[in-house]
Amino acid sequence: MVLPEEFGISEESKTETAGWGQENYPYPRGIAFIECDEMKCVGCGICQMACSMHHFGVINKDLARIEVRKYLLPISKAVQVTCSQCQEEERECQKACPLDPPAVYFDNDRLHMVIDQERCLGQKCLLCREACPARAIKNHPLLSPKPFVCDLCDTENNGNRHPQCVDVCPAGALYFKDMAPFGYSIRDFTRKPAEEKAKLIARRLYPLPKESMWEPGWRS
Repeated sequence: MVLPEEFGISEESKTETAGWGQENYPYPRGIAFIECDEMKCVGCGICQMACSMHHFGVINKDLARIEVRKYLLPISKAVQVTCSQCQEEERECQKACPLDPPAVYFDNDRLHMVIDQERCLGQKCLLCREACPARAIKNHPLLSPKPFVCDLCDTENNGNRHPQCVDVCPAGALYFKDMAPFGYSIRDFTRKPAEEKAKLIARRLYPLPKESMWEPGWRS
């Protein structure tokens, strides 16, 4: 469980209830993102199930806005990928959109990335998905041909964000973090693609001489 003081939140703010989650587990009201502690993640995929159920009403990991990949490092380790709600100059997805104004953008009222499903060009484009450094924009050719991105479970489009993946994680590996106390640099790791995350974790857990460094294998 993440303690409130880790978020740098004042005592006065802790007493307010509007816009917050469970007791003693405050959800930030400013610009925030989902972070995973890969050392805790067991790769169960429950977060993906909760995400697809919340947004599409079905349990289908291919429809989840959070992805969990398992790598052999050499033991199995899970790596999580989801949108890190980039700051303006980092939004490669928005820059790549050929529409003017872009169909993918950061909503300053709801405080999360949005893909306008009515204006998006869908499968014949997908430039936003290719431009995302973390590969966090998803689509399903049959069930959801237009791309989708993590909206922090603001499904009513009113800015009331309540990430289901954070709630259901049995290992407590997912955190919904306010960026204000930390600055944007904390997301440098979150914005990396899964393969690069796995390499960094492998080097941390199993330090080897450079000439003998092996590549982690993607398991599932």
